[in-house]
Order: sequence, then C-alpha cells, then structure tokens
Amino acid sequence: MAAAGRIRVLLVEPRRIYAATVARHLRADDFAVEVAYSPRAAIIGLHKGDPDVVVVCVGAQGRGTAMLDRIRQETQVGVVALSDGDIAPLLVSTGVVCVGDIAALNVRIRLALRRCGGGGEPRGGDYGEVMHRREFGDLLIDVVARRVSLRGEALSLTRTEFEILCTLAESPGEPVTCRHLQLSLWGDASDGGRSTLGVHVGNLRRKLGEDPHSPRYLRTVRGTGYCLTG
Repeated sequence: MAAAGRIRVLLVEPRRIYAATVARHLRADDFAVEVAYSPRAAIIGLHKGDPDVVVVCVGAQGRGTAMLDRIRQETQVGVVALSDGDIAPLLVSTGVVCVGDIAALNVRIRLALRRCGGGGEPRGGDYGEVMHRREFGDLLIDVVARRVSLRGEALSLTRTEFEILCTLAESPGEPVTCRHLQLSLWGDASDGGRSTLGVHVGNLRRKLGEDPHSPRYLRTVRGTGYCLTG
C-alpha cells in the first residue's frame, strides 16, 4: 500500500532496464510505482492496484498504443504516454498526455490527474480529504470544478491561464521556474515557449486586476519564474 499522500503510478513497460530507469526517476520524486511488464499484468494492476495514473511507454512501430486504447476503454484513470522515439506525433490526437522527456514526467502526471478530476493529488487511500480548493486571500481556485473567483466574482480564464494558476498553487508562496511551467503546460521548455508564457502571465495578471508595479497574487521572481501568494 502506498504511503499517505503519495500518488500511485502503474508503469507499463516490457523492457526491464528501461522500466527500471523510469521507475527510479518517479520514486525519487516520491511517487509510489508498480511496474507491469506485460499487457496481462497491466490489466491486473489497473483493476487491483487502484492507480491514480497509468504511464504507458510507447516505442517504435506503435508498440504500446493498443494498451493505451484498452486502458481508456476500461477506466477513467489518467493516462500518460511516455515516448522513447518518434512515436509522439502519432499520439497527439489520442486524448492522452504525451511527453518525450523523462524529466518532465512528474509534471505531466499531475496534469493528467487534474484533467481527470484528481486535482493533481492522489484520489484516496490514507491521504484523507483532498484539497480541491486552493485559497490565496480573496483568490479562490477550485481545481476539480475548474473555476476561479476573486472576491466572490467568477473569473473567465483561458485553459492555459487556469493551468498556470493550478501549477503555481501546487507550491504556494514558493518560486516556480519558467521551465517547470512550460513543461507542465506544453511538455517543452524552449526559449520561444518562455516568451509565450510571459504573454499568458500578463493576460492573467490583468484579469486578476494586479498592480503591475506591486502585484499581490502573481509575483515575478527574477531569474527564476513566478510565485503565487495571498
């Protein structure tokens, strides 16, 4: 059984060396990981292990795509496709979260949880009551309902603006790097993406009614990224 508060991950990967690498990375980030080396083991783990997220490693010639389809048919659990080759473009339209960089995997797992109503947190076990609502002074973020209000008034945010707030809310009062935000939003951390991120943050600040010289909620941390405070 996973320790309290740990996100349960079912990793589906037949190649043991590669599976060990991915599992080691996830466990270092405090995820509880179960590895399935075959489709049969994956289905058993899916129904008996009660994972929060399933990570399926997809390789050349589309290996693993059938498992993606079956998981989506049998459960509503979040699914992340981890590519080790050029298969990633083929997964864009499958409705799963796709990432080609193992370093971004933990970020994408939390994104998959949010999209499935998990708020980026484990669904149950010993964790207790999951914090779906995040409050920062007069700013209220309802992660599951995907609603944001300021002083009781609902804000109309784009999907990207909402995801920025949710990602920052996972580390209240602490700086979140631009790279982390870019990976969380797009699975990419290029310089061009940083400029795009700045545009979205600027739009979000305007909707929050921030003073550009002294923002209350969304602060810039020079040389690092951004910080959400109350």
